[in-house]
Amino acid sequence: MRQEYFFTDSQINQIRDGAISILSEIGVKLGRRELVDKLAEKGFSTSGNFVRIDKKTALRKIESQKSGDTPPEKTGEKTLYAYSSHYANTYENIDGSFSEITAESNAAMGRFVANAAKIFPNISISCPGHPQDTPPELQFFRHAVNSFIWCKDYHPMEATSLKSAPYYYELCEAMGKPVSGVPIYVASPLNISGESFDIALEYAGRFKSVYVGSMPAFGVSTPLNLIAAYAQTLAETVGGAVVYEALTGVPAHYGVGIFAFDFYDTTLPFGTPEKLLLEWTNMEVSARVSGGEYWGPWSTDIHTNAPRCGIQACAEKASLITAGAVMGARHFHTAGTVAMDELFSPVQLLLDFEILAHAQKIADGMPNDNFDGDLLAEVREGLEKSYLMSDRTLDNMRGYIWRANLFSRETILGLASSSDPDDVRRTMELL
Repeated sequence: MRQEYFFTDSQINQIRDGAISILSEIGVKLGRRELVDKLAEKGFSTSGNFVRIDKKTALRKIESQKSGDTPPEKTGEKTLYAYSSHYANTYENIDGSFSEITAESNAAMGRFVANAAKIFPNISISCPGHPQDTPPELQFFRHAVNSFIWCKDYHPMEATSLKSAPYYYELCEAMGKPVSGVPIYVASPLNISGESFDIALEYAGRFKSVYVGSMPAFGVSTPLNLIAAYAQTLAETVGGAVVYEALTGVPAHYGVGIFAFDFYDTTLPFGTPEKLLLEWTNMEVSARVSGGEYWGPWSTDIHTNAPRCGIQACAEKASLITAGAVMGARHFHTAGTVAMDELFSPVQLLLDFEILAHAQKIADGMPNDNFDGDLLAEVREGLEKSYLMSDRTLDNMRGYIWRANLFSRETILGLASSSDPDDVRRTMELL
């Protein structure tokens, strides 16, 4: 069933029309003058480093991406999938101390994640984080080398350095995983520049398509109004897509996104209600602005600003995972990561797995089974022998009750007489 829309049709039209006005009247700014000159030669209107895009071209690009997500009830997909992140630069050790990621520890952590997949098999396995004892231009390259060696079915990410990009692409080709598309992240407001854009331009011949997105801070690099903010970010990403296609001939797709900004602590808050709510409206606008349908979120980021594994991280991740799963999300990113993107915790990874398994049961729901037996005979048997040891109970109990790996369901009396450790200690012992 389609989720209730947040925006009215009139508001979606206002966002689209606003973006077209921004592109035709103001344009997008390019950081490299020679690119502006090339676009001017192709007939684009320019002013300084700004390139304007006429209304017909902008509208045609927006509408070219018209699509609709497949309704969840048609895909039948209920399995929740987890993904670790390659952005962390530090590991939280079992004893709570921190250690900078090295090439050796990155490989070892990849082996740990591969073993952890035996508990939660639906994780995309990679070596979390990137080594800090490697030159900056080669850190993500080394992460990929480690992941290809130690992680089955590793899916490579984008290159992050213009210098090492050709070697990264050759590595992926040699491993049978060629990179056929990359993301371009534009800088708000309206600035088409940065290393991801330069990489996409330099190696355009390798790609079948690219994706243009942005990460503006709501109220800092956009107006503090949803309609105005989405109009601006749509202009940025559509403008970037039009510019890139004109320069390279490679098809470019776009999406819109705005991120919450905490005006009290002056941070980008992750793991918060407003981050999740904006994530959902980002997906809705991206789907509907071109005339497509929006059926609900398909993925959820489970980032948290919690500085380490613990109560805050678990509470925020449980909230995000459960809300996302109930709304239809099936892909959950940054499992095991805390402190936004900076820190990977193996203890937190296992706790995240437990939370995901908990949410999986909610997403699966209770079995809606028919009764095809002799009701009176079964009730009489239950009165005489108890239902607990009946064939029906023994055959079907696993479908009704989820068995936790780490979390306890014992009563306080049971715990008082037990030597069984608490959840975190059980997790650490499992490690």
